[in-house]
Amino acid sequence: MNGDLQMIKPRLLILSLLFTFAVALPAFAQSKVDVFGYYFIEKAPKAFADISEIHLAGNYGAAEKPPFYGLIRLKKISAKDFRLLRPSLNGKTLRFKTMTVGRVFYKFSGTFTRLADFPSTRPEGEILLKGKLTKYRGKHRIAESNLSFSYSAGD
Repeated sequence: MNGDLQMIKPRLLILSLLFTFAVALPAFAQSKVDVFGYYFIEKAPKAFADISEIHLAGNYGAAEKPPFYGLIRLKKISAKDFRLLRPSLNGKTLRFKTMTVGRVFYKFSGTFTRLADFPSTRPEGEILLKGKLTKYRGKHRIAESNLSFSYSAGD
């Protein structure tokens, strides 16, 4: 009987350590993800040369009442911004559509090269987003291109 207890104690200790590790592992593996930042087209083709940046409001904007998801801003100061309508981030895949401004709107489907808490890690100038940006006027597609976007956290 005493020998049985001596064998049970180490097994209980091992099971306890395994349970503790199994509970802690998901918390360790889940790092904070926040895509907040300004994304600039690298080598913009003529059809998208008027875009200054895509701003993703990330966790900050999602917490606003009402939520603000971000926008596409044009270089011309007097131009209206194209606000993002409920973007989706599924894994590393980002998709969004913008509001229509003067019959024009944009759609995007792309992938982050990596995810992190960008406002904290601040990977300035790094290409973090790649994907297809499409510009529409009414129901007609007027421009489409596969683009790469560099990151800036802003001021």
